[in-house]
Amino acid sequence: MIRIVGRQSRSEKLEQSCSVGEVMERLGISDERFVYLLNGTPVTRDVIVSPDQDLLFLEIFSGG
Repeated sequence: MIRIVGRQSRSEKLEQSCSVGEVMERLGISDERFVYLLNGTPVTRDVIVSPDQDLLFLEIFSGG
């Protein structure tokens, strides 16, 4: 399962194994605006995600 949490939140099902980077490219997610966790652990773009895992993208907010 892919979950995106931020200004616009949504969930999507992952159909087949692929890298975090491939998911990011497909969904238009930027390294500069999101952090990503696989099963609750921070990972890098090259880590492979399988459909039974939980990939969470958290949008980074800043301001004053």
